[in-house]
Amino acid sequence: MIENNRIAFVIHGFSMGGAEKFLISIVNQFHKLGYDPIVITLSNDNSLLHELDPAIPVQNFLRNSKFDILITNRIKAFIVQNKIKKVFCINPYAFFLTKLAFFFDNTTQFYLSLHSTIPPSFKTYILNLLYFRVVRRRDNIIYICNNQRLFLKDKYFLPSTNEAVIYNGINSEYYSEKALLNFNYASLRAAFGFNSQDKLIVKVARINPEKGHLYAIEALSILHQQFDPKPHLVFVGTGEVSYLSLLKKKVIEKGLTDYVHFMGAYSDVRGFYGISDVFTLTSNATETFSIAALEAMSFGLPCSLTDIGGASEMIIEGVTGMLSKPNDANSIALSWKSILEKQIKGDRIRKYLQENFTAEGMFQNYLELVGYSA
Repeated sequence: MIENNRIAFVIHGFSMGGAEKFLISIVNQFHKLGYDPIVITLSNDNSLLHELDPAIPVQNFLRNSKFDILITNRIKAFIVQNKIKKVFCINPYAFFLTKLAFFFDNTTQFYLSLHSTIPPSFKTYILNLLYFRVVRRRDNIIYICNNQRLFLKDKYFLPSTNEAVIYNGINSEYYSEKALLNFNYASLRAAFGFNSQDKLIVKVARINPEKGHLYAIEALSILHQQFDPKPHLVFVGTGEVSYLSLLKKKVIEKGLTDYVHFMGAYSDVRGFYGISDVFTLTSNATETFSIAALEAMSFGLPCSLTDIGGASEMIIEGVTGMLSKPNDANSIALSWKSILEKQIKGDRIRKYLQENFTAEGMFQNYLELVGYSA
């Protein structure tokens, strides 16, 4: 263990999502190098907790309400007791609750890591506007793409601070066909009722309105009029029950029951990347720099992404995939059609991922940011 370099990571919880996967990746690496991280959570959502190294301590602070301000003093007492001088917060809410108790403290260094861009609602925008008001000049803000930095600085009137842009990265060895060398992709296709000729468009994302699943269903209906054989749309993930019900009604209404598949949540989604022809995200808010898209690219899978957040910084059109307009089913369908017709897929996409978005490169940037060395 490296002394006097303890760092606390604060996050709402371990729900299934990109920000949560990011935190787990970073914390596991800090622990591996002996930097003795501690994780602080603000809810009992532990869907991804099993991916965190069990040797890493996790302290849970449950709130009585969203604005249970009293909890901030408990968090501070814990941080002070453990002699922590660096606090790394995931997204504005965790930063707000933690920073309040340290508002006049100049001895603890704070890092705010931002993982969403366009707010899904006006209410979220107002709340974020409040959360960002506790940011001070000596704090560090980490953006995960340039588009996010420009949007948030303008939208929320952020003060001048220490800032950095660090792209997300993934473990390209884990997300590879080589890692699944003995995996039977044909059997997986058959298990879900797909034959070898079926074209599969996979979407790995939470089932929430801002993720734009409705537009994906509309786009598939349009694509079926333009492309043969008719592709299948595979949704991997869980989320809001009412929204899921709405989606299933839309599938029936469009006559797509045999072509839209709700797979639920999977802790290991690599098999879906391996059997698919296109990865897609049809989000209209929150999406910034999708880890799921990077995982798919590591499998050589082309990505069709709506042009929000850092999608344009991730995609080289016609090479690694295509961009489409958010909230535009016709544009999404056209991007899918273009990828399928050009048969964009393979080693070139994986090589691009390895050159630009690996976990190793990302982690080295974070080590330098917090003043550590490998």
